[in-house]
Amino acid sequence: MCAGPLVEERTMNANASRSLADQGLDKNPGLASLDTWMSINRPMLEAMTEINGRLIEQVSRANNEWLGFVNRRMKEDMAASKRFMECRTVQDVFFAYSDFVQRAQQQYQAEFQYFARLNQKLADETATVLKSRMEEAEADLRH
Repeated sequence: MCAGPLVEERTMNANASRSLADQGLDKNPGLASLDTWMSINRPMLEAMTEINGRLIEQVSRANNEWLGFVNRRMKEDMAASKRFMECRTVQDVFFAYSDFVQRAQQQYQAEFQYFARLNQKLADETATVLKSRMEEAEADLRH
């Protein structure tokens, strides 16, 4: 059975392309080492790209949360000032100040807990991405 002129032409074109590529590598051995380096480091580069994308998302989320928190605290501080001005007795000042400090402490604690969870989530995601990419690289090396 004859392969036919079309198949022979494709084979000749593929061989010519490989030959030209091989000649290019002979003229520029750095190109071959770059390809080798990229193929070896591709899993880590892909992992770092994914991690950077997630980091950017987390930083954006953290910035939005922090700006919202600062805005809420400023409103609380202004309301507390107004409440202090309305105090008539030392006992009123004590209660107003006690309430102000207690609320501020609760809000700061909640905010710091939010950021701790956000950081833990980022650390977990980073570990998961790195583990997954390393397992993929290990599987590729076995084949």
